[in-house]
Amino acid sequence: MTEVLGPAAVVAAMGAARGQGDGSAALDLIAPESLDQGRLVTREDWRRKWELMRSGSPDMKVVAENTMEDGEWVAHRYTISGTQVGDLFGQPPTGKRFEVAGMDMLRVRDGQIVEHWAVVGSIHPAGTDD
Repeated sequence: MTEVLGPAAVVAAMGAARGQGDGSAALDLIAPESLDQGRLVTREDWRRKWELMRSGSPDMKVVAENTMEDGEWVAHRYTISGTQVGDLFGQPPTGKRFEVAGMDMLRVRDGQIVEHWAVVGSIHPAGTDD
């Protein structure tokens, strides 16, 4: 019998798999259909979203700063950094290093992410407070 991970462990495992370039393992931790920003999506939608983000910043790194779990919900504060070589979060490419802060909430049921909400700040050059 496979052990079902708790919500925060599922979110951490999904982030770790993405960080290691294992999109398939990350997608396995998301329900076949889930809500993303209130919209019903499939794993394929998640894959396309991640590919779009990677095309905007192939060296993108996401660092979890704080994580809190409350029942099915996980709140997550993170910093995204990388080099912006393509469109990213609606911003045209700059070719420069960037940092952006974000927060999200994810709902996990039976070991899979079933809902995701996110707020991402403005992209600014790495190492500045602008």
